[in-house]
Amino acid sequence: MKIENAKITWLESGLPYSTEFQDIYYSRDDAVAESQHVFLEANKLRQRWEQDSGIETFHIGELGFGSGLNFLQVMKLWQGLDKRPERLHYIAFEKHPLTIDQLQRIHERWTSLATQSTELVEQYTDHSEGCHRIPLTNGIILDVYYGDAFDQLNQRMTHTCPAIQCWFLDGFSPANNSQLWEEPLMHLLASCSDENTTLSTYSVAGKVRSALKNAGFEVSKIEGFGRKRHSLHAVMPASEIESLEGKPKQDESLHSADFPWFTLPKPHFAGKTAVIIGAGLAGCSTAHSLAQRGWAVTVVDAQSKAASDASGNSQMALRCRLFNTPSPQAQFFLHAYLFALRQFTRFRRHSDLAWNPCGVLQLSNAMNKRNPLQLEKLQHLYSNQIVRLLSKDQASIEAGIGLSEEAWFFPSGGAMAPISLCETYLAHKNISCIFNARVTDLERSGEKWQVNAGQMQSIDADVVVIANSHSATQLIQCTDLPLQSLRGQTSEISANESSSKLKSVVSGGRTVFPASEGRHLLSASYANSNELQALRADSHENSIVAATNFADTDILNEETVVERVSLRCNSPDRMPLVGLAPNLEMMRTTYAELSRNARAKINSPGEYHAGLYLNVAHGSNGLASCPLSGEFLASLITNENLPLSRDAVQCLNPTRFLIKDLKKQR
Repeated sequence: MKIENAKITWLESGLPYSTEFQDIYYSRDDAVAESQHVFLEANKLRQRWEQDSGIETFHIGELGFGSGLNFLQVMKLWQGLDKRPERLHYIAFEKHPLTIDQLQRIHERWTSLATQSTELVEQYTDHSEGCHRIPLTNGIILDVYYGDAFDQLNQRMTHTCPAIQCWFLDGFSPANNSQLWEEPLMHLLASCSDENTTLSTYSVAGKVRSALKNAGFEVSKIEGFGRKRHSLHAVMPASEIESLEGKPKQDESLHSADFPWFTLPKPHFAGKTAVIIGAGLAGCSTAHSLAQRGWAVTVVDAQSKAASDASGNSQMALRCRLFNTPSPQAQFFLHAYLFALRQFTRFRRHSDLAWNPCGVLQLSNAMNKRNPLQLEKLQHLYSNQIVRLLSKDQASIEAGIGLSEEAWFFPSGGAMAPISLCETYLAHKNISCIFNARVTDLERSGEKWQVNAGQMQSIDADVVVIANSHSATQLIQCTDLPLQSLRGQTSEISANESSSKLKSVVSGGRTVFPASEGRHLLSASYANSNELQALRADSHENSIVAATNFADTDILNEETVVERVSLRCNSPDRMPLVGLAPNLEMMRTTYAELSRNARAKINSPGEYHAGLYLNVAHGSNGLASCPLSGEFLASLITNENLPLSRDAVQCLNPTRFLIKDLKKQR
């Protein structure tokens, strides 16, 4: 998951030069004018946007994000138009991203794009393989994928994502970077296109023309820029699309045959109304992401206010859940953490969000004893910007107080007041809330769902998202979901002169937060428990265990000011359940043969409840995992490019437990 940054030198002219590909990043003549001519004008973006201003989203794909020049140009054009589609989705691929410092140095040359550059750089990430989702103003979303373009595009869930209407091919020259111009990659581009797709590039090399033609594009030379006689333009003819309809690309076809239960139907809704059940982090983040897309969202919760149950602690720590080896699970938690960081930073600029990016120190001996973290493996997997191991002395300097041992340091992590985050989510004008209303049942009527909550009049909605933690199993559609409840007890103690020096969150046997309003939060004792949510008699346990984080075990006051108990929801594999809600009864029948032959090939797609989605079981990782989960669900519901790979989507799919049980004859 770790990625190598671009290797560049600076020419005397000030231009960046790639030492790996032995090529400059953009034209020596007039980079901005060339970008405008070869990409924006060749694809007639202004005319298309003004003529098709009634469409909801326009999608652009780019091979070779580089310095982001084409994106900045597109962003500026988009922002300057009155007539245009509602949203712009820009999907770019880059194997070796520029560092933030390199990017800023390049952007200084383009004063006409300064406004757009500032907005991009504020959220730009320069490390870690995979899709980085960056929501921007004016309805723009940038998904920039780091890593091999073929691999990243191959993991895109093409059958559930919309077509790309315009492709920019702007990698280094085919002679120096042949991999980005190979025919198999052009076939992938074709599989993500439709009859409205256009494509342009500066290169007219015979190899490029041949690869595009063999992939189904109609290719022609057009006027080049400056000293270049020609550039290339291509379209995807309707006849080619018709011949491909119903024929998924080979890898997707094979994948569907091996995992048919993960084949999702394409969403189609008559309107844009949604009910979210649950006003915790999962529900509020989902509501916000849908509201951002123009949906009318109603949040319904059984409590009297948002963030009352598991999301109701006074503070939560944001850090990345770590893994020793690359996996879809590791990929999900890494990108969830990064998305949360970008979102919280953006919110904090425009609201009073109680987010403190103070860093998080996780004591090494407090980690999973069965699968301890291994330094060499983590250094290979994660950038230092994500996590690094500090000695006891180094960690103590970061903490501001002497610690008892070495620690893993998350420099960008921090402490969040979840009620503040939920209130920020719910402040959107498209969201309304109904509290003190427990949803008792859901009924499907035609193309709508009817949501019933006690004495409250039922609500009709196109979409329902169940995000009420372990209470989800009280609804008949979710009765068989394997949700687990974990009891946790937090404590708040008064800060003293010594403990007030704590600067970072310190996580050991308990997590200790820097003082806020004269108190430290100690979080939390956890156990699988069916006990009532009552305070235990051993109320000093949290402070006793928390004290072992520090070299001076007497540094914390023992007297508790506030105690709180809540139940967190988890799953057997400690991954959230996020996605379309499966019809488990029908799937159990459809895939019954798996209980007799775990390798049986069953040519039948999964059965799902249309318009019903789940976002539950985030356990103790909810502050990191909920923002991206909500964004993913909104993208799935609105038929957008998904910010998660196919493998990551499958490790969240609630169907996974049923299939596993069938194969094990449970």
